[in-house]
Amino acid sequence: MSRQRCLTLGASVLIALFAPPAVAVAQGRLTLPPGAVSVVGAFADHRVDTGLGLERAFGPMFGAQLDVEPDPRFGVSLRALGGTLDAKLPGSETRSVGELALTSRLDVLSWFRGTVSAVGRSYSGALARQHWSELSLGGEGHAPLIDGILDASLGLSLAPVVRVTGRQGPDLAVAGSARLRHSGERLDLSLGYSLERYDFPVVEGTRRVEEISMLTLRAGLRFGRRPPASAQ
Repeated sequence: MSRQRCLTLGASVLIALFAPPAVAVAQGRLTLPPGAVSVVGAFADHRVDTGLGLERAFGPMFGAQLDVEPDPRFGVSLRALGGTLDAKLPGSETRSVGELALTSRLDVLSWFRGTVSAVGRSYSGALARQHWSELSLGGEGHAPLIDGILDASLGLSLAPVVRVTGRQGPDLAVAGSARLRHSGERLDLSLGYSLERYDFPVVEGTRRVEEISMLTLRAGLRFGRRPPASAQ
């Protein structure tokens, strides 16, 4: 899936979600599905083990996120991030990174939700530009740490489809995440950490492994009316 297709898919999902409220406006009343608009800041660390040495670059990334929850058990998030990762080891390259991620979540149990994500990511350096696209499936376990104030979640996902320009796709692509979240009446705040690992096939006796980790802070304002607590 190319980054352009990710953009198209994200736009289609959001249009579909907001279509019912548009009808409501025509009838003289406005009812938005619950959600949040957020600013996002992240510190990203990109490591590449080429089999001949380690390359490393890290730096800040900034962007925005839109969350929509048309149903108490279902939500969709669209996030865009961009920044520059500075080379930190000899032989490494400073590169610009852009990412667009569309994620849907469905509560399966009171403590577990399934996730499906489509991600487009690009790396641009002095010598080349590389595009990544992936589709991943996973799940998150979640529980309240402070009832009504702070929730915690742990997630794990597997990407069966990963495409990388100019290179054969990885044999294995897995990711893990941890997050603390406060979702109040007006504010929606979260602090999270994620780690993605990609193991590529052995070529001429060497195996390439790439990892990207992010420490992410998100601060948003909520909109729309939530269903009564008894319905959640």
